[in-house]
Amino acid sequence: MDGVPVEVEYKFKIPPDIQERLASINATLAKDITFTDVYLDTTDFVLCCSDTWLRKRNGKYQLKYAAPDRVKCDVRQYKETGDEMLIRQHVYRVIAGFNNTEHSTEHSYDLEQLVPYAELTTHRLEYEADQVVIDLDKTDFGYNVGEIEVVSSCSDDLQSAVEKVQRVAALLDVQTVDRPISKLMTYLSVHNKALRDKIYSLFKF
Repeated sequence: MDGVPVEVEYKFKIPPDIQERLASINATLAKDITFTDVYLDTTDFVLCCSDTWLRKRNGKYQLKYAAPDRVKCDVRQYKETGDEMLIRQHVYRVIAGFNNTEHSTEHSYDLEQLVPYAELTTHRLEYEADQVVIDLDKTDFGYNVGEIEVVSSCSDDLQSAVEKVQRVAALLDVQTVDRPISKLMTYLSVHNKALRDKIYSLFKF
């Protein structure tokens, strides 16, 4: 581990009676927020093709990338950081590695060189139950999706975090075979289908 926390997440379709289901597990509303994400990449989408996702959320950089030591299961595990120096260093390594150029861990990338390829606004209701966060998201383009998540700061805790997420998913009865896709992939389905198809050819979402 490089010290960056791992976000363990499970997306689900929001059922009509979600409020009743949340009440049944004593979930409480913690936040009611709206934010805008602008996703950034190189012109040839090196980050996307490396399962690395850089965005500006309400003007602040956030980076998500696949956890290398993740547990094999149906729950996604991504490292996530808002530390701009760590973000610059990781983006540099990804781009240098993609281009097969020599690089040092001390080098960093000028994020201002990157270009936006998606912009979406989300209204989020964030609930908490037994140290687990449940997000209900509604986008400005009409797509709704739920997410159950736990943040793990240590690789030894990953299995425990996965089990917590799976337990809450079972209690809410939202474990289905036809899992929903992410907000970003849904956005790209309309605005950049070629990029979406390229990403799907590389990764399973």
